[in-house]
Amino acid sequence: MSLQALTETKRRCLHGCAEILSRTSKHPIWALSTALKLQSIETPRRDAVPGNGRDAIAVVRNANARHHLQRLRLVTWNRPLDVVTVERSFECTSPVCTWAMYASRLSMEELVVLGDSMMRRDRRLKRASLDEFTASLDMARRWAQEHGQRLFPGYHQCRQALSLMREGTDSSPETWSRLGIMRYGMDCPQVNHPLRIAQGRTLFLDMAYPEVKVCIEYDGMHHSGQWLADTQRRHAVEDEGWRYVQATKLDLGTPAAEEQLARRVADAIGQATGRQVPLTARLPISALCDARARRRRPLWQRLDIAPRP
Repeated sequence: MSLQALTETKRRCLHGCAEILSRTSKHPIWALSTALKLQSIETPRRDAVPGNGRDAIAVVRNANARHHLQRLRLVTWNRPLDVVTVERSFECTSPVCTWAMYASRLSMEELVVLGDSMMRRDRRLKRASLDEFTASLDMARRWAQEHGQRLFPGYHQCRQALSLMREGTDSSPETWSRLGIMRYGMDCPQVNHPLRIAQGRTLFLDMAYPEVKVCIEYDGMHHSGQWLADTQRRHAVEDEGWRYVQATKLDLGTPAAEEQLARRVADAIGQATGRQVPLTARLPISALCDARARRRRPLWQRLDIAPRP
């Protein structure tokens, strides 16, 4: 979502929350999708709380604190809450706390995509860092140990998701593309790899294997002017000796489509190195988080080639 779209979503959410506050003397802490909208963060593709999707969501510490208000849904979270204030009047769970609350409600892929969306390269959209996610999980473990409590639901899924999350992405489709490629045995590509081109400018490649000079660029649906700019960008990348793989929404959403994308990437690397790059059968997302996967030698070493300058 663009900054403009996120800003408009925030405006509508502020209006809805203000209307609810006008009907109660309580001061709800907004959570989940409502907290995301108030902080201009993309929401997951599916609503994690049953309902019509138009209700605002607030959090309470125990079920006895529940109350009934039209267009307000409540969720329970009996762990410490990290709260921020938006527009001086609306308290909501912080980005990292919201991410943790989603852990038991989302698939692993969706949790990674949500985490990435909080760490955008655009500073206007960046809400957290990997260090903050790690510190929050460490604190949650210490709190559970000190109070003799279980870890919050989804804690271990958060730890796994953290190993796949990356700072500095530009869009959620890029994250879906990255995960789709990895599920067929490809290494995790670098995100927003800087490439200095002949004109003296620096381009940031969506995903790249710099050792073999292969990049993957996600292209959304653009108007004709943007299409021309993307074409010029591709020529500039290829002029620097890189192989360019284009990904679109047609490469996402189904195992067959993601396999085809992974195969195009493997073929591009094969053409660049003269070595065949085999794919695996589709891996479960949990396999990408496995410690053995993280210890695997990088692709260029497995292909027994020297990194390209």
